[in-house]
Amino acid sequence: MQDLSLHILDIAQNSIRAHADEIHICIEEMPSKNQLVLSIEDNGSGMPKQLAKQITDPFVTTRTLRRVGLGIPLLKQNCENSEGELSIDSEQGKGTIIKATMAYRHIDRVPLGDVVSTLIILIQSNPKINFIYNYQYEEKSFAFETAEVKKILGDVAIDNLDVLAWLKEYLEENMNSVKK
Repeated sequence: MQDLSLHILDIAQNSIRAHADEIHICIEEMPSKNQLVLSIEDNGSGMPKQLAKQITDPFVTTRTLRRVGLGIPLLKQNCENSEGELSIDSEQGKGTIIKATMAYRHIDRVPLGDVVSTLIILIQSNPKINFIYNYQYEEKSFAFETAEVKKILGDVAIDNLDVLAWLKEYLEENMNSVKK
């Protein structure tokens, strides 16, 4: 995959297939520590321990239509190519946590990509799921949760096109302000 936002989309879709109704996406950019951390946590059905140990193998997948799963193996490879690692902690019936670490300034680290558009796609196509997004750049941070937005919106749907346009602008503005 060309950037980390595509990995976020892929893993969030895995969470959705695992019946998660809450997905927590966290990005920590720490140039001063030469570290980038991406974690995605869900409250889906989780995986048996044996499957969680094997899931980085592209020929181990829970899909029935396609017998190859490349998302997690490619993320693992991207981590290892940039002096990092991938960890998967999953408990059946409770959910899964996937954590990817990379050297921030490593020449082989894939770029972050368009995380805001990825979040908008996830919200638009899954309006009933609570997405929690935390972004940290050095010591500054920004947090966003769709459940809070839904409370404010009342009867207006979060996947309304005007709401999505506003959300995109809001997320971009706040992420950019954290990086200043």
